[in-house]
Amino acid sequence: MSSPDSQGAVFAAPLAQDLSWIVTPLLELPHVTAAVVFSRDGLILGRSPDLLRETGEGMAALTGSALGVARTMVATASSDTDAVADLVVSTREGGVYYVAPAGAGSGLVLWASRGVDMGRLAREVQVQVSRLVAALDEASKSRTPSAPPPRS
Repeated sequence: MSSPDSQGAVFAAPLAQDLSWIVTPLLELPHVTAAVVFSRDGLILGRSPDLLRETGEGMAALTGSALGVARTMVATASSDTDAVADLVVSTREGGVYYVAPAGAGSGLVLWASRGVDMGRLAREVQVQVSRLVAALDEASKSRTPSAPPPRS
């Protein structure tokens, strides 16, 4: 729900939901060490409980940018601008970073050590992506009107 100001602009309350619960089942998978839920613009929406907030914020920002680059790269090579299903960065010794977009506005990134079952990881991530999309849709529907930002 939102309301227009005197110039007709519409303002809604910011999304104030911690989405850390999305990563809990993923952290139970063998070899998964940490995870972050991020917005498309690189803001942190949730994180592993033992992950420092600053580290999570950095990963959210970097991953949001990396996903944007991947989408642009795919769009350059094809006509499908939303074709990125996931992005995997494999390191020589440290393991993998697995990125999964969640709709148009968010995603998950998690890191796992070598030995992770990538097939199981991909399946479980997609389950959580579905839950994340549903949670964000519900949160968006329930947002309440707020005052317009202060004028400077």
